[in-house]
Amino acid sequence: MVRKRRPRRPRKPRIEIEKIESTDPWKPKSTCPDNSEDLEILATDLILDLPGYVNREIQRDRQSNEDYLERNIVIAGRPEFEPLPIDDMPFFQEDINQIFLTTLERQYRDSQVVELQKFHWLFLRKSQRQWELVNMFSIEESLLGNLPPQPEDSSNGVFARGIRVWLQGCYFGDRGQETGVKSQNEE
Repeated sequence: MVRKRRPRRPRKPRIEIEKIESTDPWKPKSTCPDNSEDLEILATDLILDLPGYVNREIQRDRQSNEDYLERNIVIAGRPEFEPLPIDDMPFFQEDINQIFLTTLERQYRDSQVVELQKFHWLFLRKSQRQWELVNMFSIEESLLGNLPPQPEDSSNGVFARGIRVWLQGCYFGDRGQETGVKSQNEE
């Protein structure tokens, strides 16, 4: 009796994904860099972790929102620190620093995948203990190529919440901050 072999299924080729490495491979996630007083150094570390933190906030928002648009942050771009001259914003003070970020967001609408750039304008202030996000504005790239949209106050949105959670985890060094648990170091 001869056994017949079943034909083998062709193997799918493996896709190689380039991993973005931190400049300091031994630095654990969610800890402040050695020189956390320097906003540029802090922001560079923030960018590496930011998509994960914002995506977790998007998932939390999804649970309480019936009109949820499925989306995720793919990557955050290099921060810019050149401030714009502004005088007429009520929250703006001398000790406020500006950061500009670009993110790539993937949205799933009906059966289509749409990738959009979003531009974020962050206002941070150094308190006695840490950097804090004071205010934030965001603009979505214009799909129609018309006039650019007006910036929207996104200070309470998922992106701002992700930044605040990262900053808390950075300064208090507690991964529990991601779930809203207060650190024992926090008074």
